[in-house]
Amino acid sequence: MSTLQSALLINLVVLLTTLYADLGTKAVSRGRLLRPLIVAVIIVPVFVHTFFGSGIGLAIEICGLAAGVLFGLIAVSQVQVFREPEGGVVSRAGRSYAALWIGLVVARSVFSIGATYWFEDELGRFFFRHGAPPQDIPSIVANGLVFMAIAALLTRSGALMVRASGQR
Repeated sequence: MSTLQSALLINLVVLLTTLYADLGTKAVSRGRLLRPLIVAVIIVPVFVHTFFGSGIGLAIEICGLAAGVLFGLIAVSQVQVFREPEGGVVSRAGRSYAALWIGLVVARSVFSIGATYWFEDELGRFFFRHGAPPQDIPSIVANGLVFMAIAALLTRSGALMVRASGQR
């Protein structure tokens, strides 16, 4: 599977998993909050083959994580969390939440396509100027995107868990 195909597959899995779990009114359950962790445990070993401990690779991984956390917090701000009259804690997410996730996935997909077809040379020069060997560039880009996706999912779960605990 090519790097582009991997990126597009991850985008699709993240989008479908998140929208399925969150759209509408759903109980805030342990399983619902742990599902993104399971997705992360599956995605990371399959798509991340090298971890970068220094240089531009590490910087991109950290930026991906930071962007994912920020996005996850913004997205979960569009989710209402409340206690039902029967006593259960639920969340409700609607169109604005879906639009944020769809927008993120479209942006990530367009970037992945662009990195492969439209600005591959410019991206390669950027990474090379910052010390990345050419053979590492696809892994660096993939790691940044995977870390962003996973961080967004896990942040969403963590924030929902915190907000739900305030309702109990």
